Amino acid sequence: MRRCIALLLILLITGSVQAESDSISNPGLRVYVEETGGMEMSGLLGGIAIDVGTGNLSNSTGDVPSSSWPAIAEVYTATWCGNCLDSEHAIEELIGERPIETLHYHREYSEISDPFGTEVGDDRWIARYGVTNKIATDGLERLPPSAVFNGEWLHSGSVPKVAESLSGDYVMSLDTGSSLPNEGLNASLSWTPDDANSTNGIASWSISENLQDRIVEDIWLDDCIVPAGTSVTPVLFIVENIARYEDGSNGLEYYPHVIRDIVRVENAVDASSGSTTIQMPDVWDGEDLRIVLALEWSTIFVSQDEDCSSDLVESTDRSIPAIGALSSAAIIGIAALFPRFRKDV
Repeated sequence: MRRCIALLLILLITGSVQAESDSISNPGLRVYVEETGGMEMSGLLGGIAIDVGTGNLSNSTGDVPSSSWPAIAEVYTATWCGNCLDSEHAIEELIGERPIETLHYHREYSEISDPFGTEVGDDRWIARYGVTNKIATDGLERLPPSAVFNGEWLHSGSVPKVAESLSGDYVMSLDTGSSLPNEGLNASLSWTPDDANSTNGIASWSISENLQDRIVEDIWLDDCIVPAGTSVTPVLFIVENIARYEDGSNGLEYYPHVIRDIVRVENAVDASSGSTTIQMPDVWDGEDLRIVLALEWSTIFVSQDEDCSSDLVESTDRSIPAIGALSSAAIIGIAALFPRFRKDV
């Protein structure tokens, strides 16, 4: 019984410290996908891109070192959403300071005013960010404006939470970088159309090392909760760089970074390299389609057996961060329970 209480105490301390730390150091919400049956960390890496016209132009990035990979900003927006422009402009301000590949999801389901929405876009947003979006909006899986950075931190609304400006809030999430180590990698992306008049072709990618061999560091600071491994899925976003729409009620007229299709390469035998055939969607106007490669990674943390709880209590080689008021209250409350289980002597 003592062992169980001690373990509960430590989990409460680390859990509340994690929550307090995140709220102070990052105004975004950690993205959580509930279907895993365990504690999952996930995110996106890569963001390298090529312009392909209507799909008729061959192109290649060559090898791009991970030190030059842009951050990835996924934005949920709509042509009628006025305060979405505040969020989008805040991200645009930051592009002058650091590379950011921006992807705009336009609302599709139950939508009558926005012509740019796609079912595949809404489906992906709900699957990846719906749980976290519901927490941020008190129940709604998708509500513009929302922005997710590197697939890890979600910001909802257009009012800064911590910094003096919205861009300041976003910088705090961007500065955390990726939770999955990506140093020393190279990646490439290429597009080969069937012919000069075709919008069909083959997208190919390559990474110098399999990301499945890399795992997120132990974020729990204990030996009982460990990463079970990393899975990686290549995702190809087909984006129209600029689409003109004069009837948007937010008055923008020229809408950038519009997602036209998403190709998720499921069950890739080797996620570090591969190719897939793509039929390009019709462009809204112009000849400015773009392919963006994102590497969707996921690490699930699982609990070890019960016997390792004693190691948690006895371990002296790990330190616990400063404890806030909530943690202190938890400690006092649980400590009060200990005399009840003490044997009389």
